[in-house]
Amino acid sequence: MISKLIKKAWSSPTILTWGNMLSSSIKLLVLTPLILVRYNINEIAFWYLLLTINSFAIVIDFGFYPSFSRITSFAFYGLESPTDVSDGNHKHLNGKPNWPLLEKIYGTINSTYLFISFLVVVLIIAFTYQPISTVILKTHEQGQLWNSYYLYVASVFISFFSRKFDSVIIGTNNIVVINRWDIINNFLNVIVSVLIVYFNYSLLVLSAAQVIFSVILITRDYFLEREICDGKFKEFKFFSFHKDVFLWCWAPTWRSGILILCSTGINQATGLIYSNVSDSAKLAAYLLTLKLITTVSQFSQAPFYSKLPAFSGLRVKNDLSGLINITAISIKRALLVYVIGISVLIFFGQWGLTLIGSKAKLIDYNILIVLGLIWFLERHHAMHAQIVVTTNKIPFYKSAIISGAVNIGLIYIFLPKIDVWAFPLAQGISNLIINNWWNVYLSIKSLRTNFLWYFKRSALLPAAILIMVCIIRVLINRIY
Repeated sequence: MISKLIKKAWSSPTILTWGNMLSSSIKLLVLTPLILVRYNINEIAFWYLLLTINSFAIVIDFGFYPSFSRITSFAFYGLESPTDVSDGNHKHLNGKPNWPLLEKIYGTINSTYLFISFLVVVLIIAFTYQPISTVILKTHEQGQLWNSYYLYVASVFISFFSRKFDSVIIGTNNIVVINRWDIINNFLNVIVSVLIVYFNYSLLVLSAAQVIFSVILITRDYFLEREICDGKFKEFKFFSFHKDVFLWCWAPTWRSGILILCSTGINQATGLIYSNVSDSAKLAAYLLTLKLITTVSQFSQAPFYSKLPAFSGLRVKNDLSGLINITAISIKRALLVYVIGISVLIFFGQWGLTLIGSKAKLIDYNILIVLGLIWFLERHHAMHAQIVVTTNKIPFYKSAIISGAVNIGLIYIFLPKIDVWAFPLAQGISNLIINNWWNVYLSIKSLRTNFLWYFKRSALLPAAILIMVCIIRVLINRIY
């Protein structure tokens, strides 16, 4: 019985996606306290500047990864040629892989990622050299830290190029395989990094470890890619460039970039904005709360995002009935996971921090409740946006610009008057104006179904539970 459960979990895209997210989070939770204790203030500042390089690299890859993964799925499930898949009139090969098209896509992905990997290095050095130099000049180990910097940039280059393998492996619906190895790689990275810091080795050694694990990562991906699909990708030319394939990807790619900047980018920037007007205690409370809610939100993505290749396959086959059923179930599961996580945070978050003796607190529970509701609606419309993206169209980038501009404008107006309340109110109002309903409308339209029927099957139960949780929390606070 236990062995069957283990085998089932080891073959589940959703569970393994959760495992991948969890193993990545453990490094942050375990390594951060050690770094804050073992290194001096200048080394700490230097290390966290290095960590921003990873975030910067992800922003630069503002849509190539999901776009390439998506078109790989289209061809893998039989799309005959680069075309519009939104109207259901495209041709497909009865669900069988279109290997000639996949070969063109494969070569174009490799060539494009090689170019943008070098571009990433150039941009990273251009934008981070000055702040890194300012920190290094304050230390006595300047040569060592400069070498650490160059090693870390090299690890980013290697890791960035390895994303091209991921887009192919995931696009061919082998997400289980890559998540298994990611979990193993993440845990090994955690163990090695913790040992390095615990035994007081320098940041140069820690940076060298990141390079080593980047090499392990890209080596693993190389051999995984050659093994999947009965070794078919070994027969393809590694580097080639096809303009029609690239242009097919380009429109959704740059539009996805705008979406990231106007949504996730602004949410994460609120901490920087608040740091200029708040004291340390308030800032710590807001940043801690934001980090915990973001973690809950990301963890809840697994039941939905682990099935994106399957969604693309159903769209290519024009199986709208199957797509409606699987997306509705996936949305419900994802939102239920979110509701469980946010409920624990609302009821037990502050108690847990007190229990471990944390010097930082969560923000006022009223703000926490409002944030929980706002992020629920955001998760809901974000998943509907992904359903639209299976058509290889990104029509809501204009609405993202509008909501982003409204968000920033409201923060500017509200912040001097209502302090930290400005962030949830600005986010909530800007989303209600357009994103919360527009993305859903486009999704329902692409599925050719009825909103109320679909909502009952997908989001009604999680929404009802969350509202009940919020009401109970308010009543408890008023009674006690």
